[in-house]
Amino acid sequence: MSPDFKKLPISAVMVIYNEEKVLERALKSFCDVVEEIIIVHDGKCTDKSLEIARKYTDKVFELEHVGVAEKHRPFTYKKAKNDWILQVDADEYLSRELKNNLEKMISDKVDVYEASYSIYPHQYFSHKRILFKKSRVYLLGFTHESIMPLDDKVKIRRIKSRMMHEPLYDNFSFRVFQKKFKPWAKIHAKILLQDFRDISKWNCALTKWDARRRLLIRYPLLLGMMAATVFKGVSYIRLFLYHRKVSMLKVGINACMYSFCLYYYVSKYKRKNQSQSIRTGI
Repeated sequence: MSPDFKKLPISAVMVIYNEEKVLERALKSFCDVVEEIIIVHDGKCTDKSLEIARKYTDKVFELEHVGVAEKHRPFTYKKAKNDWILQVDADEYLSRELKNNLEKMISDKVDVYEASYSIYPHQYFSHKRILFKKSRVYLLGFTHESIMPLDDKVKIRRIKSRMMHEPLYDNFSFRVFQKKFKPWAKIHAKILLQDFRDISKWNCALTKWDARRRLLIRYPLLLGMMAATVFKGVSYIRLFLYHRKVSMLKVGINACMYSFCLYYYVSKYKRKNQSQSIRTGI
């Protein structure tokens, strides 16, 4: 018999896009232990995702289609009534251990929890920030950005409990890279070239990109396509040598391809913007 759970003062937030095949698995893993569930659909839904979502919550929103989840995350934080946020993607779900530990976790003097996480199927070498106090973090809402501590007093704890990550496809095949990661790189590049004031944010006092990103945007070919890509490659080679798992090389190749594409598009869009400015006399 499964244990009875009491509703905890946690708001679970999700940003989804046509996820009917995995959404219910995620929702079932935490619906009976959180006070509130907030779900944002990225654009018009063309499958049964919204129908499934509304079985678990009435706080379901369809926002403009962006193509990435991060832009919508600040909206979910604003809608949340609780300070504690449980952030879950549709292809993730809470392990039994993680679910059982939630009550103790929010009672400890910790602001952010990093759960054990699998980038590559069933290999839990990574960690992901999945439970946090929204008052103690900030977020820049652009591709692949995670919540960050508001100051050096924020207490972050890494735990062994797993946030299960099981997509129904091979995230690191060339076909998926072309269909998923390459479009993400294009969106990412356009956001990097936006006016910083127009970027979706949560609790963020920054007024411009950090120095590293400014350099990468200024020199996308030299520092982005070349230096940043090489740095990622070396990082994953080190991980491979440490863990002795071929999967690390596969993940690393994907990361290098993404980095290369990202800064290729930054360079391409910069040239396009400059050409348009010259033609319009700006």
